[in-house]
Amino acid sequence: MKLYTCILLGIIFSVFESSLLSFIPAEFLKPDVTIPFIIYITFFTTPHAGLITSIVMGIIQEVLSTSPNGSIIFSKVLIFLLALFFKNKLYIDSRYSFSYICAGAVVCESIIYILLSWLAKGETKHIENVIFFMLPNAVFTGFIAIFIFSFVEFLNIKFFNKD
Repeated sequence: MKLYTCILLGIIFSVFESSLLSFIPAEFLKPDVTIPFIIYITFFTTPHAGLITSIVMGIIQEVLSTSPNGSIIFSKVLIFLLALFFKNKLYIDSRYSFSYICAGAVVCESIIYILLSWLAKGETKHIENVIFFMLPNAVFTGFIAIFIFSFVEFLNIKFFNKD
């Protein structure tokens, strides 16, 4: 039930991100709201649930964006694999450490996207934009991740942990 709730919240936030935030002219105010859900599910539940979350979030963002086919799904699955690798090496003890990990994941995803564009098509014309907006997007995603972590933890305490 926790997995389905997080996926539903991720879908709602992703639709909100792609529809309403597209009217804001500042590019650095567009966080990647699916990364916190992928990181949270991967770190706090099973790897199977993390893989499902990354694929669903990738498909949703793929449908809502104009990126090359398959690039977002591939980068989301790679972020899942990186999170799975670091699951026993990093310790998330607060919403702030969660925020740092999400910001780092956005930087990794941007680098993955640049490498995919370059390797698949030899395309280098938009790399400057990705590099320029990589850090502001990571910082803003980290900021949003604080609230997402707090909200999901509230839902866990209120509805899912009936101990």
